[in-house]
Amino acid sequence: MKRTQYLVMPFFSLIMIFLFTGCTSPGEPTPPDCTADGIAMIPTATRQTDPDLFSPPSPPDGGDGADYCPTPIPVETPVEEFPEQFVTTEVVNLSLDSANQDLAATAVGDDMLAVAWISEGDIYVALSRGGNHFQVRRVDSGSSVSLAFSRANRLHLAYEQDGRILYRAADQGTHPADVAPLIVEDGLHPVTNGRSPQVVVDELNWAHVLYEQDGSIFKAKHLSNETWLTQFVAYGTNPAVMPFYNEKELVLWGIPTGTYWFGIIMAAPYNGEIRLFRYLSWFNVWEQMAAFPIPAGEELTGHFDELGASPVGLDFLAVSEEEAWVYASWVTKRPFPEPPLPPYVQPIYEATNPLFPNQIANPEHIYEGLNSVRWRSANTPFDAGLRQTISIPDPNGTITVEAWGLVETPATEMVADADLTLRIGIDPTGGDNPDSPDVVWSTVAAPTDFAPFNVTVPAQGSTATVFLRGTLNNADVLGTAVWDAVTIHPSAGSGADGTNLDFEGSFILQDSITVPEGWTAWYQDSGYTPTNGRDVYTVYAAWSDNGGSAWTGPEAVTANRDLSGGTTGAIRSDVTPIISMVTEPPSVSFFYIYETGDPPPDTTFLRFGRPYQTQCELGTADCTDTPGIPLLPRNVVRPSYRLLAAADPFNPDRAILTWDGLQTDVTNKDVYATYTVLR
Repeated sequence: MKRTQYLVMPFFSLIMIFLFTGCTSPGEPTPPDCTADGIAMIPTATRQTDPDLFSPPSPPDGGDGADYCPTPIPVETPVEEFPEQFVTTEVVNLSLDSANQDLAATAVGDDMLAVAWISEGDIYVALSRGGNHFQVRRVDSGSSVSLAFSRANRLHLAYEQDGRILYRAADQGTHPADVAPLIVEDGLHPVTNGRSPQVVVDELNWAHVLYEQDGSIFKAKHLSNETWLTQFVAYGTNPAVMPFYNEKELVLWGIPTGTYWFGIIMAAPYNGEIRLFRYLSWFNVWEQMAAFPIPAGEELTGHFDELGASPVGLDFLAVSEEEAWVYASWVTKRPFPEPPLPPYVQPIYEATNPLFPNQIANPEHIYEGLNSVRWRSANTPFDAGLRQTISIPDPNGTITVEAWGLVETPATEMVADADLTLRIGIDPTGGDNPDSPDVVWSTVAAPTDFAPFNVTVPAQGSTATVFLRGTLNNADVLGTAVWDAVTIHPSAGSGADGTNLDFEGSFILQDSITVPEGWTAWYQDSGYTPTNGRDVYTVYAAWSDNGGSAWTGPEAVTANRDLSGGTTGAIRSDVTPIISMVTEPPSVSFFYIYETGDPPPDTTFLRFGRPYQTQCELGTADCTDTPGIPLLPRNVVRPSYRLLAAADPFNPDRAILTWDGLQTDVTNKDVYATYTVLR
């Protein structure tokens, strides 16, 4: 699959919080590779006029003296057909207040934007009318906010206040704070124990408010003045809703109206499953389309969010009368059953001879040549190693791997016999999981001088994976595992060519780990203490290509795995799919907060939560590698908890991203925003 990616562009320059550096930024140790796939960071000029939101501003041309990485689009490929890559520009802080801001909702209109948050029980709405200025005002006290624009740019707002569901509608030029609220009624009586309202707008610009009440979901349509038509929808909690519009013209009393009949896609958890419903306004009926059970041992995240947010993300895109794509996505958590003993963490990987090739260092850790590889503890146990997948010339022969290794531990009275061992392994199927039953391991040994390790297996295909492993089961021990001189011997035909088997080649960075080129580091990551095991977070997606009549999935599209394959950090519950037909091939992107890094000792706080994206070929589980692609560099994004994405209904190539970020007191949060635009 060709990996098409998003361009992150600003929609205003109200307050420039961060100015991203270019290829020659003085703060970076090395310039980014402008020819590689991934994120190219460019400087952003301060604009003197409001940008046109229909055509977000392009990157500066370098006339201000700053160099930048251009978006690498082939000359022969039209930009509008084959967008290629992320380019990031400024991030804007909307709240600018030392009080806590809990992000609640966001919406996109025709050249209008709205973001809502809750601070100390009060609802604030930031409203932009086609420029770079946001008007931020307190609307009311309450919680569980939902926003939606009509196609006439009327902003509809629904929220909960002490069990009541309130509704406001503000025309363009009016802030919802200046509009009196209406109380949503259940029949002739106000709703008094509703929660989690979600508002959508139909083809005639009337509002429909869905809300939960006593474990059931109801829909209230605003008819006129203070009149509401209420109807039971389904059993469930925290509904996610979005409108869609049929391409067939609506005819009333035999006269074409020039409008289209509309529907609602709704997702809601109920009794351990995700249930999907469809509402057809022309028939005024609800129908259940699908139900997806949560896998055994997993639990849905975000189910009872204090803001009333739905744990399910939705997107709908009609391509033709026959093809209409619907995506639903959600996050589950598989709690760690019990902590492993010992609690393994990442060791320190390094080249044995840091002076290579000009001088020699640590010769006692080199078997032959001028370099080898080693990893060592930082007074913590480890179970870690390196792996490399190789081609096998004779799939019917055998494979023999040999390597030389040694262990080093301090001989002290406190640690008389540290439990540090080595072994090598082969997975003849070419898999990359060291814990797979397909891996055949050598004898475990702990030589203090270089000794050979070897293992022989029958080939099972055209590739195989070689594993080097070192395991230290003691705490408070400075143990080191050393490997050198790996050789591979197929039984027939030409040799199986590996990369950098003697470790005389380059050492490179894998994430933050230094590894020999051609090899990939892996390690078990169990947390800092025996009580901090790693929970597994998985993003699931289900989809339909015919408007919801038939569904595929759910399929896992990403999880909280780092580049080593180990489990780390967490994925927050908000995940939003955005469908695009202009990429090649058509794709769907999932936006979410991924948190990496270990919590500090004796805390559960996870560092570096920031917006991430996983992109999949439309209608498949062929996705970018786990854990996805960071939308913004770590050094400009404070740890985040919530991420909301809203597709632009008037421009299928872009969406709005809003998220929160911890203030310097690591307790309160601000609200940030930016555009994502396909280029």
